[in-house]
Amino acid sequence: MKRSKKKGFTLLELVVVIGIIALLAALAIPQYQSAKLSAIAATHNSNVRTIKSAAVLYLNENGNETGDLSNGVKNYLDGKELPKVAKEIDASETWDIKSENGAIVIKPGEVEVKDGKIVTKVAEK
Repeated sequence: MKRSKKKGFTLLELVVVIGIIALLAALAIPQYQSAKLSAIAATHNSNVRTIKSAAVLYLNENGNETGDLSNGVKNYLDGKELPKVAKEIDASETWDIKSENGAIVIKPGEVEVKDGKIVTKVAEK
């Protein structure tokens, strides 16, 4: 009775496959991090614009107040709560919404991704 050869992968084949998987992972992880930061920045900027719109509605209905608008603005948002600030953007994780000299100021303001980090956008003059 003839014995057939054992079937399976050699050690070299397994090492090559593991090397290819490691190379693909090394290429994919930085792209994932970049996409994640871009998504966080886009979500935050959308929240800033939504809060600004709510602040405009609040000021239109309640007169031109000055100072902190945080509590009043909440009533003009879905869920009656301010969205959370991502920890990647601001460690304090709170919004500062004020009316100063007729302008609505929201901190942290709009952000962008530069050099793999989230930074505050500089207002164009």
